Amino acid sequence: MPDLTTRVTWAGAWTVAALSAGAWWLAGMPAAAGVTGGGLIGIINFRWLARDLRRAVALVADGQASLVRVGRVGLRQLFTFGALGALVAQGWANPVAVGVGLAALPPVLLCQGLLSAREDD
Repeated sequence: MPDLTTRVTWAGAWTVAALSAGAWWLAGMPAAAGVTGGGLIGIINFRWLARDLRRAVALVADGQASLVRVGRVGLRQLFTFGALGALVAQGWANPVAVGVGLAALPPVLLCQGLLSAREDD
C-alpha cells in the first residue's frame, strides 16, 4: 500500500485534472490554466512539505538540527508565493481559477487521511 503522501498526490492530480476539464468546458482556457497551475503548485508544495518534515524530524531525532538546516523549510514558502505570483502576473491564468486549483488539495488530504486512519484500525 502506498504511503499517504503518494496517495494524496495521485488523488489530488486526478481531482485537479477533473476540475481543469470542467473549468475549460465552462469558462475556457484561462480558467483551465488557472486551475491546473494552482493545483500543480499546491501538489508540489504538499510533496515538498512532506519531504522537509521527514528530514527535519530525522535531523532533530539525530541531534543534528541547526537553525540553518531547519530554516530551509522557509524556502518552500518563497517558491510557492513566487510561483503563484508569476502565474497570476502573466495574465494567462484566471486568479479565481488559481484559487480553485489550490483549494482542490485540502479535501483530498482530509479524505485520504481519514481512509488511512480507517485502514489502521
